[in-house]
Amino acid sequence: MQHASMQDAVAAGDDIITAGGLHGTVLEIDEDIARVRIAPEVVVTLDRRAIAAVATEVEVEVEPEAEEEAEPEEESAGGISAEPR
Repeated sequence: MQHASMQDAVAAGDDIITAGGLHGTVLEIDEDIARVRIAPEVVVTLDRRAIAAVATEVEVEVEPEAEEEAEPEEESAGGISAEPR
């Protein structure tokens, strides 16, 4: 029942994830159909039951990587170097 409640609560402006893994923003939604923007100027029509989750923003703190001296890559067995010439 939690999933059905989530689907009932979805509204225009919500960022969602479909059962197929598409991420998008709900533009319009009614009893059965949702119109979802998945890319600029790309809107798809979905059955409301295809909405798997409402996406939530997750803040991730990324620590800056310490500058390390890069070791040169060795040539591969085929004689092709990964180093630019």
